[in-house]
Amino acid sequence: MVRADALRLLSALSDGSLAGVEPTIDEEGRVEYTEAQHYLEFHGASPRETLDSLAGVGLLEKEYTSKTYVCPSCRTGGLQFITACPYCESTHTDRPAFFEHDSCGYVGPSTEFEENDLSDEHRCPNCDARFDSSELTIERKHRCQECEERFDTPAHRLWCRDCLHLCPPEEAIENTLYDYRLSDDGERWCSSQIDARDLLADEFESRGFEVEVDITVRDGEKAYPVHLRAQDALLDQQLVADVHSGVDAGDVRYIDLVAQRLEARPLVLSVDDDPSTELLRTATEQGVTILRLERDDSITRPSAVEVETESGSNLVKRVTSAFDLSSWKRTS
Repeated sequence: MVRADALRLLSALSDGSLAGVEPTIDEEGRVEYTEAQHYLEFHGASPRETLDSLAGVGLLEKEYTSKTYVCPSCRTGGLQFITACPYCESTHTDRPAFFEHDSCGYVGPSTEFEENDLSDEHRCPNCDARFDSSELTIERKHRCQECEERFDTPAHRLWCRDCLHLCPPEEAIENTLYDYRLSDDGERWCSSQIDARDLLADEFESRGFEVEVDITVRDGEKAYPVHLRAQDALLDQQLVADVHSGVDAGDVRYIDLVAQRLEARPLVLSVDDDPSTELLRTATEQGVTILRLERDDSITRPSAVEVETESGSNLVKRVTSAFDLSSWKRTS
Protein backbone atom coordinates (compact mmCIF):
# COMPACT_ATOMS: atom_id res chain seq x y z
CA MET A 1 0.00 0.00 0.00
CA VAL A 2 1.95 3.00 -1.31
CA ARG A 3 0.26 6.38 -1.62
CA ALA A 4 0.72 8.57 -4.65
CA ASP A 5 3.02 10.93 -2.78
CA ALA A 6 5.28 8.04 -1.75
CA LEU A 7 5.42 6.91 -5.38
CA ARG A 8 6.34 10.51 -6.24
CA LEU A 9 9.28 10.28 -3.83
CA LEU A 10 10.41 6.91 -5.17
CA SER A 11 10.17 8.24 -8.72
CA ALA A 12 12.43 11.17 -7.82
CA LEU A 13 14.97 8.76 -6.35
CA SER A 14 14.69 6.58 -9.45
CA ASP A 15 15.21 9.32 -12.05
CA GLY A 16 18.08 10.90 -10.09
CA SER A 17 16.39 14.20 -9.29
CA LEU A 18 16.86 13.16 -5.66
CA ALA A 19 20.07 11.29 -4.79
CA GLY A 20 18.86 10.18 -1.37
CA VAL A 21 17.12 11.34 1.78
CA GLU A 22 19.30 12.55 4.66
CA PRO A 23 18.25 13.97 8.03
CA THR A 24 18.65 17.58 9.11
CA ILE A 25 18.53 19.02 12.63
CA ASP A 26 16.59 22.23 13.17
CA GLU A 27 17.38 24.91 15.76
CA GLU A 28 15.26 23.19 18.39
CA GLY A 29 17.01 19.85 17.93
CA ARG A 30 14.22 18.19 15.94
CA VAL A 31 15.20 15.67 13.30
CA GLU A 32 13.60 16.44 9.97
CA TYR A 33 13.68 14.86 6.53
CA THR A 34 13.06 18.00 4.51
CA GLU A 35 13.98 16.39 1.18
CA ALA A 36 11.26 13.81 1.68
CA GLN A 37 8.77 16.37 3.03
CA HIS A 38 8.86 18.11 -0.37
CA TYR A 39 7.26 15.00 -1.92
CA LEU A 40 5.22 13.57 0.95
CA GLU A 41 1.92 15.26 1.70
CA PHE A 42 -0.31 12.57 3.14
CA HIS A 43 -1.64 13.84 6.48
CA GLY A 44 -1.74 10.44 8.16
CA ALA A 45 2.00 9.84 8.58
CA SER A 46 5.20 11.77 9.18
CA PRO A 47 8.03 11.67 6.60
CA ARG A 48 10.08 9.46 8.96
CA GLU A 49 7.18 7.02 9.35
CA THR A 50 6.69 6.85 5.58
CA LEU A 51 10.41 6.34 4.95
CA ASP A 52 10.56 3.58 7.55
CA SER A 53 7.48 1.95 6.03
CA LEU A 54 9.05 1.96 2.56
CA ALA A 55 12.28 0.57 3.99
CA GLY A 56 10.30 -2.11 5.82
CA VAL A 57 8.97 -3.53 2.55
CA GLY A 58 12.36 -3.36 0.86
CA LEU A 59 11.75 -0.38 -1.44
CA LEU A 60 14.33 1.78 0.35
CA GLU A 61 17.69 0.99 1.93
CA LYS A 62 18.00 2.38 5.45
CA GLU A 63 21.50 3.14 6.75
CA TYR A 64 22.38 4.24 10.27
CA THR A 65 24.55 7.38 10.42
CA SER A 66 24.73 8.75 13.97
CA LYS A 67 22.82 9.95 17.04
CA THR A 68 21.98 13.36 18.45
CA TYR A 69 20.90 14.35 21.94
CA VAL A 70 18.36 17.03 22.83
CA CYS A 71 18.08 18.88 26.13
CA PRO A 72 15.09 17.55 28.12
CA SER A 73 14.60 21.00 29.68
CA CYS A 74 14.58 23.40 26.71
CA ARG A 75 14.48 20.94 23.76
CA THR A 76 17.66 22.40 22.24
CA GLY A 77 20.10 20.16 20.42
CA GLY A 78 23.88 20.14 20.45
CA LEU A 79 24.45 18.97 24.02
CA GLN A 80 28.08 18.90 25.16
CA PHE A 81 29.64 15.98 27.02
CA ILE A 82 31.20 17.01 30.33
CA THR A 83 32.42 15.34 33.53
CA ALA A 84 31.11 16.32 36.96
CA CYS A 85 31.60 15.65 40.63
CA PRO A 86 29.48 12.65 41.67
CA TYR A 87 28.92 14.24 45.10
CA CYS A 88 27.82 17.80 44.33
CA GLU A 89 27.36 17.76 40.51
CA SER A 90 29.85 20.61 40.01
CA THR A 91 31.69 20.49 36.69
CA HIS A 92 34.65 22.36 38.20
CA THR A 93 36.92 19.35 38.64
CA ASP A 94 40.50 18.45 37.78
CA ARG A 95 42.68 15.34 37.94
CA PRO A 96 45.98 16.14 39.61
CA ALA A 97 48.67 13.68 40.72
CA PHE A 98 48.44 12.64 44.39
CA PHE A 99 51.49 11.50 46.40
CA GLU A 100 51.37 9.07 49.30
CA HIS A 101 54.37 9.14 51.67
CA ASP A 102 55.10 5.48 52.33
CA SER A 103 56.57 6.12 55.78
CA CYS A 104 53.77 8.12 57.41
CA GLY A 105 50.90 7.34 55.03
CA TYR A 106 50.00 10.95 54.30
CA VAL A 107 48.24 11.50 50.94
CA GLY A 108 48.02 14.88 49.26
CA PRO A 109 48.41 16.71 45.96
CA SER A 110 51.89 16.54 44.45
CA THR A 111 52.25 20.30 44.85
CA GLU A 112 52.28 19.90 48.65
CA PHE A 113 55.40 17.71 48.42
CA GLU A 114 57.41 20.11 46.24
CA GLU A 115 60.56 21.78 47.48
CA ASN A 116 61.48 25.29 46.46
CA ASP A 117 64.96 24.28 45.36
CA LEU A 118 65.94 22.38 42.22
CA SER A 119 66.72 19.10 43.99
CA ASP A 120 64.98 15.81 43.22
CA GLU A 121 63.95 15.44 46.85
CA HIS A 122 60.44 15.86 48.24
CA ARG A 123 59.28 17.02 51.65
CA CYS A 124 56.29 15.50 53.40
CA PRO A 125 53.97 18.25 54.65
CA ASN A 126 52.78 15.91 57.42
CA CYS A 127 55.98 14.58 59.02
CA ASP A 128 58.44 17.06 57.45
CA ALA A 129 60.70 14.25 56.26
CA ARG A 130 62.78 14.69 53.14
CA PHE A 131 62.98 11.79 50.70
CA ASP A 132 63.30 10.87 47.02
CA SER A 133 60.71 9.35 44.67
CA SER A 134 61.47 5.79 45.79
CA GLU A 135 59.53 6.46 49.00
CA LEU A 136 56.43 7.72 47.17
CA THR A 137 53.31 6.04 45.78
CA ILE A 138 51.94 8.16 42.96
CA GLU A 139 48.30 8.03 41.80
CA ARG A 140 45.92 10.30 39.96
CA LYS A 141 42.50 11.15 41.35
CA HIS A 142 39.73 13.50 40.29
CA ARG A 143 39.20 16.40 42.64
CA CYS A 144 36.19 18.70 42.97
CA GLN A 145 37.10 22.35 43.36
CA GLU A 146 33.72 23.10 44.96
CA CYS A 147 33.27 20.44 47.66
CA GLU A 148 36.93 19.21 47.67
CA GLU A 149 35.88 15.57 47.42
CA ARG A 150 38.27 13.19 45.65
CA PHE A 151 37.09 10.30 43.49
CA ASP A 152 38.35 7.77 40.96
CA THR A 153 35.53 8.07 38.41
CA PRO A 154 33.68 11.30 37.59
CA ALA A 155 29.99 11.44 36.75
CA HIS A 156 29.24 11.62 33.02
CA ARG A 157 26.88 14.42 32.13
CA LEU A 158 25.46 16.26 29.10
CA TRP A 159 25.44 20.04 29.35
CA CYS A 160 23.08 22.35 27.48
CA ARG A 161 24.84 25.51 26.38
CA ASP A 162 21.51 27.31 25.96
CA CYS A 163 19.77 26.83 29.32
CA LEU A 164 22.82 25.42 31.21
CA HIS A 165 20.85 22.34 32.25
CA LEU A 166 23.00 19.38 33.31
CA CYS A 167 21.67 15.85 32.99
CA PRO A 168 22.79 12.22 32.84
CA PRO A 169 22.97 10.94 29.22
CA GLU A 170 20.02 8.62 29.78
CA GLU A 171 17.77 11.58 30.59
CA ALA A 172 18.53 13.41 27.34
CA ILE A 173 16.26 12.93 24.33
CA GLU A 174 18.07 10.63 21.93
CA ASN A 175 17.52 10.82 18.18
CA THR A 176 18.87 8.12 15.89
CA LEU A 177 19.69 9.33 12.39
CA TYR A 178 19.34 7.33 9.17
CA ASP A 179 19.95 7.91 5.49
CA TYR A 180 17.58 6.41 2.91
CA ARG A 181 18.39 5.29 -0.63
CA LEU A 182 16.34 3.56 -3.33
CA SER A 183 16.96 -0.19 -3.34
CA ASP A 184 17.24 -2.35 -6.46
CA ASP A 185 13.84 -3.84 -5.64
CA GLY A 186 12.50 -0.33 -5.19
CA GLU A 187 13.82 0.65 -8.61
CA ARG A 188 12.00 -2.23 -10.29
CA TRP A 189 8.84 -1.77 -8.26
CA CYS A 190 8.69 1.97 -8.96
CA SER A 191 9.00 1.37 -12.69
CA SER A 192 6.21 -1.21 -12.69
CA GLN A 193 3.87 1.03 -10.69
CA ILE A 194 4.41 4.02 -12.95
CA ASP A 195 3.88 1.86 -16.04
CA ALA A 196 0.60 0.57 -14.58
CA ARG A 197 -0.58 4.08 -13.71
CA ASP A 198 0.27 5.37 -17.18
CA LEU A 199 -1.47 2.40 -18.79
CA LEU A 200 -4.63 3.21 -16.85
CA ALA A 201 -4.32 6.88 -17.78
CA ASP A 202 -3.97 5.99 -21.48
CA GLU A 203 -7.05 3.79 -21.26
CA PHE A 204 -9.20 6.60 -19.93
CA GLU A 205 -7.75 9.15 -22.34
CA SER A 206 -8.66 6.85 -25.22
CA ARG A 207 -12.25 7.00 -23.97
CA GLY A 208 -12.41 10.77 -24.05
CA PHE A 209 -11.52 11.64 -20.47
CA GLU A 210 -9.19 14.43 -19.46
CA VAL A 211 -6.63 12.74 -17.22
CA GLU A 212 -4.32 14.10 -14.52
CA VAL A 213 -1.73 11.90 -12.81
CA ASP A 214 -0.13 12.34 -9.40
CA ILE A 215 -2.54 14.92 -7.97
CA THR A 216 -3.31 16.04 -4.43
CA VAL A 217 -6.85 16.61 -3.20
CA ARG A 218 -6.99 19.15 -0.37
CA ASP A 219 -9.61 19.41 2.32
CA GLY A 220 -8.71 22.28 4.62
CA GLU A 221 -5.26 21.54 6.02
CA LYS A 222 -5.40 17.90 5.02
CA ALA A 223 -3.89 16.57 1.80
CA TYR A 224 -4.94 13.40 -0.02
CA PRO A 225 -2.59 12.40 -2.85
CA VAL A 226 -3.98 10.08 -5.54
CA HIS A 227 -2.43 8.49 -8.60
CA LEU A 228 -4.98 9.56 -11.19
CA ARG A 229 -8.06 11.67 -11.82
CA ALA A 230 -10.17 11.35 -14.99
CA GLN A 231 -12.77 14.03 -15.81
CA ASP A 232 -15.44 14.79 -18.33
CA ALA A 233 -16.30 18.47 -17.93
CA LEU A 234 -19.22 18.28 -20.39
CA LEU A 235 -21.01 15.52 -18.51
CA ASP A 236 -19.74 16.77 -15.14
CA GLN A 237 -18.36 13.37 -14.20
CA GLN A 238 -15.05 12.38 -12.72
CA LEU A 239 -13.18 9.38 -11.37
CA VAL A 240 -10.24 9.02 -8.97
CA ALA A 241 -7.96 6.00 -9.04
CA ASP A 242 -5.04 4.55 -7.12
CA VAL A 243 -2.62 1.84 -8.26
CA HIS A 244 -1.40 -0.69 -5.68
CA SER A 245 0.50 -3.93 -5.36
CA GLY A 246 -1.47 -6.01 -2.93
CA VAL A 247 -4.64 -3.98 -2.47
CA ASP A 248 -6.04 -4.08 1.05
CA ALA A 249 -9.07 -2.70 2.87
CA GLY A 250 -7.11 0.44 3.82
CA ASP A 251 -6.59 1.24 0.13
CA VAL A 252 -10.30 0.83 -0.48
CA ARG A 253 -11.26 3.10 2.41
CA TYR A 254 -8.72 5.71 1.37
CA ILE A 255 -9.80 6.03 -2.27
CA ASP A 256 -13.43 6.08 -1.15
CA LEU A 257 -12.61 8.96 1.21
CA VAL A 258 -10.91 10.93 -1.57
CA ALA A 259 -13.80 10.23 -3.94
CA GLN A 260 -16.26 11.59 -1.40
CA ARG A 261 -14.24 14.81 -1.17
CA LEU A 262 -14.45 15.22 -4.96
CA GLU A 263 -17.88 13.67 -5.49
CA ALA A 264 -16.15 11.27 -7.87
CA ARG A 265 -16.28 7.58 -8.62
CA PRO A 266 -13.50 5.62 -6.83
CA LEU A 267 -11.37 2.97 -8.51
CA VAL A 268 -8.34 0.88 -7.54
CA LEU A 269 -6.07 -0.91 -10.00
CA SER A 270 -4.47 -4.01 -8.46
CA VAL A 271 -0.99 -4.89 -9.70
CA ASP A 272 0.68 -8.30 -9.12
CA ASP A 273 -1.95 -9.78 -6.78
CA ASP A 274 -5.51 -11.01 -7.20
CA PRO A 275 -7.93 -9.26 -4.82
CA SER A 276 -9.62 -11.66 -2.42
CA THR A 277 -13.36 -12.29 -2.57
CA GLU A 278 -13.74 -10.65 0.84
CA LEU A 279 -11.94 -7.53 -0.35
CA LEU A 280 -14.04 -7.39 -3.51
CA ARG A 281 -17.17 -7.66 -1.38
CA THR A 282 -15.98 -4.82 0.86
CA ALA A 283 -15.14 -2.66 -2.14
CA THR A 284 -18.50 -3.28 -3.77
CA GLU A 285 -20.32 -2.40 -0.55
CA GLN A 286 -18.45 0.92 -0.47
CA GLY A 287 -18.99 1.60 -4.17
CA VAL A 288 -15.30 1.18 -5.06
CA THR A 289 -14.43 -0.50 -8.34
CA ILE A 290 -11.39 -2.80 -8.32
CA LEU A 291 -9.64 -3.57 -11.58
CA ARG A 292 -6.78 -5.96 -12.14
CA LEU A 293 -3.70 -5.60 -14.33
CA GLU A 294 -2.98 -8.85 -16.11
CA ARG A 295 0.45 -10.09 -17.18
CA ASP A 296 -0.25 -9.20 -20.80
CA ASP A 297 -0.90 -5.58 -19.68
CA SER A 298 -4.63 -5.92 -20.22
CA ILE A 299 -6.92 -4.50 -17.56
CA THR A 300 -9.78 -6.69 -16.37
CA ARG A 301 -12.46 -6.63 -13.71
CA PRO A 302 -13.37 -9.64 -11.54
CA SER A 303 -16.35 -11.34 -13.16
CA ALA A 304 -18.51 -11.77 -10.06
CA VAL A 305 -18.76 -10.29 -6.60
CA GLU A 306 -21.18 -11.48 -3.90
CA VAL A 307 -22.64 -8.80 -1.69
CA GLU A 308 -24.95 -9.34 1.27
CA THR A 309 -27.81 -6.87 1.21
CA GLU A 310 -29.35 -5.44 4.39
CA SER A 311 -32.17 -7.98 4.11
CA GLY A 312 -29.65 -10.83 4.12
CA SER A 313 -30.15 -11.99 0.53
CA ASN A 314 -27.24 -12.36 -1.90
CA LEU A 315 -26.80 -10.25 -4.96
CA VAL A 316 -24.39 -11.45 -7.65
CA LYS A 317 -23.06 -8.70 -9.87
CA ARG A 318 -21.58 -9.95 -13.13
CA VAL A 319 -19.46 -7.62 -15.21
CA THR A 320 -18.36 -8.80 -18.63
CA SER A 321 -16.12 -5.88 -19.53
CA ALA A 322 -13.48 -4.18 -17.43
CA PHE A 323 -14.38 -0.80 -18.86
CA ASP A 324 -18.11 -1.08 -19.43
CA LEU A 325 -18.71 2.52 -18.36
CA SER A 326 -21.61 3.33 -20.68
CA SER A 327 -23.92 3.96 -17.75
CA TRP A 328 -21.89 6.92 -16.59
CA LYS A 329 -19.49 7.86 -19.42
CA ARG A 330 -20.04 8.24 -23.13
CA THR A 331 -16.99 7.31 -25.21
CA SER A 332 -15.88 9.62 -27.98
